[in-house]
Amino acid sequence: MTLAVVPLVAITGLSIFSVAVSAEGALNLLDARNYEQVFGAYGERMMVQLQRERRVSVAEKPGSEALTKQRQATDEREQQFHTRLSDSKLRDELPPDRLALVDAFLTKLAALPQIRAEVDGGKADPAGVIRRYSEIVDTLYQAFSPLTQLSDPELATSAHGLFAVSRARELFSREDAVITGAMTDGRITATEQNQILRAVGARRQIQDEAVGRLQSPHRERFEQIFRSDTYIRFQAMEESLAGTKAGARVPIDATVWRSTNDAIYEQLDATEGAAAGATSDLANEVGIGAFVQTIVAALLGLLCAAISLVLSLRTGRSVVRRLERLRVSALEVAHERLPRAIAALRQPGALVNDPSLTEVPLVAVGTDEVGQVGHAFGAVQRTAVRAAVDEAILRRGISEVFLNIARRSQALLHRQLTLLDRMERRTTEPQELEDLFRLDHMATRMRRHAEALVILAGAAPGRGWRHPVPVIDVVRGATSEIEDYQRVTIDRLPEMKVLGRAVGDLIHLLAELLENATSFAPPHTRVRVFAESVGQGLAVHIEDRGLGMSDTELLEANARLAEPPAFDPAQSSRLGLLVVARLAARQGINVRLRASSYGGITAVVLIPADLVLADATDKGEPLGIFAPRAPRAVEAAPVAVEEKTVDLTEANGEDTTALLPKRVRRTSAETTAPAAAEETTVSLAPADPPAVPRPRSADQVRTMMSAFQSGTVRGRAKAGTESTANGEETATAPLQTPQDSAGMEDSSTLEGRA
Repeated sequence: MTLAVVPLVAITGLSIFSVAVSAEGALNLLDARNYEQVFGAYGERMMVQLQRERRVSVAEKPGSEALTKQRQATDEREQQFHTRLSDSKLRDELPPDRLALVDAFLTKLAALPQIRAEVDGGKADPAGVIRRYSEIVDTLYQAFSPLTQLSDPELATSAHGLFAVSRARELFSREDAVITGAMTDGRITATEQNQILRAVGARRQIQDEAVGRLQSPHRERFEQIFRSDTYIRFQAMEESLAGTKAGARVPIDATVWRSTNDAIYEQLDATEGAAAGATSDLANEVGIGAFVQTIVAALLGLLCAAISLVLSLRTGRSVVRRLERLRVSALEVAHERLPRAIAALRQPGALVNDPSLTEVPLVAVGTDEVGQVGHAFGAVQRTAVRAAVDEAILRRGISEVFLNIARRSQALLHRQLTLLDRMERRTTEPQELEDLFRLDHMATRMRRHAEALVILAGAAPGRGWRHPVPVIDVVRGATSEIEDYQRVTIDRLPEMKVLGRAVGDLIHLLAELLENATSFAPPHTRVRVFAESVGQGLAVHIEDRGLGMSDTELLEANARLAEPPAFDPAQSSRLGLLVVARLAARQGINVRLRASSYGGITAVVLIPADLVLADATDKGEPLGIFAPRAPRAVEAAPVAVEEKTVDLTEANGEDTTALLPKRVRRTSAETTAPAAAEETTVSLAPADPPAVPRPRSADQVRTMMSAFQSGTVRGRAKAGTESTANGEETATAPLQTPQDSAGMEDSSTLEGRA
């Protein structure tokens, strides 16, 4: 609709201007007609009576019947003039300039009784009387001048010619009054002679002007008057009067003058009437034409405006519809297709050459300006898709770099752990064993960081277990991979197992959460870990007493845990949160953070029912009604054992082959034994209460010690052989090893605390 406003306003403005120009002429003629009908017509009638009264006032004696009748006739015309002027309310409609002319005439006319009194009292000479009456007539002609100010050129010329004829008739009448007054006295005075000469000169000038302005046939009729015998005789009498000296007798006959003057006056009056009638007809014709032109202009303007409105609306609707389609298509591409394509390109393993991802077409909107805008949007979107493709390629390259570095680091760490294990077997000094134990812990934590790089690269870590592992061993395994493992308190863990295919990811996930809890809690506080069986599986709680997080940070962190975002190298903070989210998403684990009642944060890890076993002796049946998944074919790493092996199978009735290994520090007494460098594998499952030992005989003690010595020798020989054959140890999961505080933990902060 806005598109139609501009042309509509333009055409409407032009139409209004055209109508105004056309109506201006019509309104001008209408004003002139109203002015002529009121002031012109009645003023003309009163002027004729004033001209006659002027002549009679100098020709007749005061009180004569002729003068009295003439004054009555003049008063009647004056009364009609005033009545018409008052009834028409012309004064209220006149502009200031015309109103001033009318008021000037009325002021002069108001002096008529005074002039009559001077005439009746004999105080005024004939020349003065003629001058006073002529002043009234002159102001009336000045008030008639607006009738010649017309917008139509032809009509204005006719009006000027008519005005000149009327003015010539007035000068004839004025000259007649002067000569009549002189003939009444019998002698001509110098004043009268001057008046006659001025009247004759002015009349002849007006006559020439009238001839030039009148149109045919009125010009020919006017010229014929001045070529007639009557006018020639009249002109001869004027010449004789002009040549008469002041004080001499008037050389013309009064009767001849009167008849000649009346004849010429009647001819001028008839010519003026005919010209006035023709001018009135022309005015009517021009007025009708002006009004018709105004109406036609108005209708044409309305028609053009209507056509413009229709065309503008049709064009505008077409453009608006196309723009609407373009807008909908652009918004759909910008808000749905393009983000979906970019998100798909950011996923690991996305095909950057897939046309369904890289092509985001717009709706075709033509080839004009609107179409060019659409193509420009398309170019922008293609650029965005190309940028997303380049970003996906860059991400893939970075992931491959991470994966390559992580795999190399893992290989080196496995070799380092194997080497450390050999060194521990060969070392008997307590201080050296202490240092080797710390290096072993650092290597274990470095292995977790390497696995984090593998996870960020979109691959799966290499560690895995074939058989289910008890929950307590999983928690202790996670505790062993953090630095402040002494601050972790394990409480209320049910006798349940975790399927082997989820053990590695769960240990890493819990380790990240425990590392965060110990890093952002005061050093003197402890981190409490407990678990409980719930309807949907197993819920592990990690509760710290640290600084806590704001509601906004909790919402943001839980959102990232629920929907793991794509790895962005530019966002290097909180990588641990991303690692936890990816591990949880891969195993179907739900991780939520919430405020702790102690002021810190409680992380709730909900392990689904198909990943846990309720029966500690179960080898693969999942908890609940869920069908078990096939465990990963990942062999548990071989673990070297010491000759001092405690068999808990008899005590607990369990199979300890699937338990996590536990590397413990040896005492100084144990370091003196020949087998001090070996490891001890114990069951971490809760044991039955120990039975009361029975007394042994000397033969039984001797037999037992002999068997123990023989087993020790065989164990050391076998351990040395296997170490030489295998070369390095894989997928070890040491327990209770201190953790390095630098590196990944500092950048994998889950809680935004100062």
